[in-house]
Amino acid sequence: MRASGLDLSGDWTGVYDYGLDGDGAVPFAATLFDVGGVIWGTTLEPNTFAPEAGAELEAEISGSRSAREVHFRKAYIGRPRHGEEPVHYTGHVSPDGNRIEGNWTIRGPGFFASGPFVMNRIKGTAARASLGARTGETVEVF
Repeated sequence: MRASGLDLSGDWTGVYDYGLDGDGAVPFAATLFDVGGVIWGTTLEPNTFAPEAGAELEAEISGSRSAREVHFRKAYIGRPRHGEEPVHYTGHVSPDGNRIEGNWTIRGPGFFASGPFVMNRIKGTAARASLGARTGETVEVF
């Protein structure tokens, strides 16, 4: 797949790590829309840091893609305690467009954290998501 024809729209699964040799790995699911390199979507992950916010945390993603490089910001919905600051992701897309690997960083008053992340596209979701983004409808692809 050429980078110019790349479209990251679809459903993804992934994991981000707190950089503690896999001890702090957190799985997540994401739905991305990519229109001309503008990226937005949502994530859902188990709550690992704000017990008062429930079992799962949802976040909104916004960012951009230029060729095979992606940059996006994840902001937790409701800004739970210890999740007030946005998380910044920078990654590289695989040649087939189905994997993104990179690093995340978060800066807040008096702290900094970072670690790796990886995302894999769920097979068969690219067409459904990109058609839905253009038409505003959910389109199932079998």
